[in-house]
Amino acid sequence: MVEIIYRPIQQLIILECMKYKSLSELLQSLVLAPGQPAVLFWAEDVLFLPTPLSPSMEFFAEELTKGRVYWMSVSFTLMPEYRDKVLVEKGPEVSIINVSSSPTLREVAKWLKENYDKF
Repeated sequence: MVEIIYRPIQQLIILECMKYKSLSELLQSLVLAPGQPAVLFWAEDVLFLPTPLSPSMEFFAEELTKGRVYWMSVSFTLMPEYRDKVLVEKGPEVSIINVSSSPTLREVAKWLKENYDKF
């Protein structure tokens, strides 16, 4: 019989936050390789794009065993209504995933929204 262990993230450490004033501004800032799709997350009226640090480095792999996850950065803006796709002039078409069902990502979105004026 297989033992199943659920061990949620205990801490999410974000090293840099980049706030954008509008959806258009955020999307225009994306630098993508040709043909690469853009996928962003949405929850709690916040659209965001995290850049996680790879757990392949020994330090981060050890931190992961302690329940700590590191993001190099997160780019975000407020977006009150969820849409599954958006397209802006001079920007890529973007797919948006509603991550409201993820307790961790929902908490990230709440934190970004609560701290919007600090960035």
